[in-house]
Amino acid sequence: MTNVMRARRQWGRDHMVSTASTPATLAALAILDEGGNAFDAAIGISAVLTVNQPMACGPAGDAAIVCHSADSASPVSLTALGRAPMATTPEALRDSGHATVPSTGPLSISTPALTDAWFALHERYGRLGMERILAPAVELAESGTTITGQDARWAQVSLEVLRQPHFKDLFGAYASPSAPGSVLRQPGLARLLRLVIEHNGRPERFRAILGEAVESACTSEGALIRAQDCLADHAVFEPAATTSIGDWTIATTPAPTQGPVLLQNLALYARLASDTPLDSAAGIHMLAEIANQTYGYRLETLGDPEAPPATDALAPAVLERLAANVNDAKTSPPTCLGKYSQGDTTHFAVLDSDGNGVSWVQSLGLGFGSGVGVPEFDMLLCNRLGRSATLDDGDPNRLSPGRRPVNTILPWAVTELEGLRWLGGTPGGDGQTQWNAQVVLGLLLEQLNPLQALARPRWTYYPGADKAEAAMGLQLRVDANMSDAVIEELRGFGYDVVPKPSVGGVMRILERADGHHFGLDDGRHEGLTAGR
Repeated sequence: MTNVMRARRQWGRDHMVSTASTPATLAALAILDEGGNAFDAAIGISAVLTVNQPMACGPAGDAAIVCHSADSASPVSLTALGRAPMATTPEALRDSGHATVPSTGPLSISTPALTDAWFALHERYGRLGMERILAPAVELAESGTTITGQDARWAQVSLEVLRQPHFKDLFGAYASPSAPGSVLRQPGLARLLRLVIEHNGRPERFRAILGEAVESACTSEGALIRAQDCLADHAVFEPAATTSIGDWTIATTPAPTQGPVLLQNLALYARLASDTPLDSAAGIHMLAEIANQTYGYRLETLGDPEAPPATDALAPAVLERLAANVNDAKTSPPTCLGKYSQGDTTHFAVLDSDGNGVSWVQSLGLGFGSGVGVPEFDMLLCNRLGRSATLDDGDPNRLSPGRRPVNTILPWAVTELEGLRWLGGTPGGDGQTQWNAQVVLGLLLEQLNPLQALARPRWTYYPGADKAEAAMGLQLRVDANMSDAVIEELRGFGYDVVPKPSVGGVMRILERADGHHFGLDDGRHEGLTAGR
């Protein structure tokens, strides 16, 4: 069979960038060429992506970031994750006739967070002015960004979520067969970006303006979010969550992202099956069994660590219990009742000549988020609350005012004794923990190079832990180029194996080595990986 994807790889002496958007990559390289660092470039990329991938991310969405500063040996986590509005309580939803948090619409809204990541990152690490960093995004929002074929396909399946006439008109062009090649202008988003520039250094004033606009636009739609909900700073710097395999340290973002679940997958496979080839049926089965158990951990335990009791996902007793339930001979009963969804997310990574690196994932939750937003700013609000929160007593993600729901997004970095080696990540909801594990384990346990790791057929275990997934039975979806012999062996373990043209989101990896940088994406989605 032919390969499902065609990897795109680049080398660079000074800088390396990989994003889901050609304009975003080119904007980042220009920022780096003008003396900006990886953090400046990352903010610029993030802003451009809100312009040309509005179905996947926006200024009101979430961000999970691993920052590697050349001045520090330890990567740092920066998260900006939306919270439940104070009036969005279980009682309010039940009184409205809801048995759970709606997946989209005005009651699915979490508070705007992404711009807080821009302010915080710039304050700590920024070198260029915010006006220069956001200039490409402002220009694209005003003059227009070209709609690509992938943009059109992704947006068309989500247009029905849009509630307000403004957004139906603004993004309705995506539904046309002639959409690819046309231009999308978002003057309201340009105004919002200018407010970010104007209020850099005093973000509390920006949040107040944003909050007033959110309350004014959304209460008439039935939303319970108020201006006061938007005043909190969502940006949190903290030590990255880590685990080690040999001399390698893998870093990601802590809970309430699913970063700890990725680390569980890595640690358990290294413990239980380190000598088993990852592309063999036995290796795939073991990692799928591990994913099943760690998904169960997420549903039972993982929540906002600000709401006690906080737990250590990598505690020896936790890993011991999960390992004991892994069956190397056959499939175990699924720990989840079908709650997976691919979602709408985008990942990018940047390396600069000074040794700084950033791996960043941002998301609106599902396509076009909640479908409700602020027309004045062409800004849709995130539906992460509807995607993750429940009304169930005892659930670690029970809806609670001010609480951050569990978030599927996670980036990663791998360091060795000499410092940063790889940055990586992928979009794709719950699948991120599986696909990242497949690649990282290939790099570390089998010492594959990035091209080899990405060239292997990928697979996804179902059901996952994401609330947004419809109920489905035990299934393994695999790339169509997986060998027939491996597929038959997997069926022997008890899987319903379903070959697909391509499984999962695009994986991006940047490598820092002596004298050069290496960048690679696996070609599953549009975008550009480029270096200087």
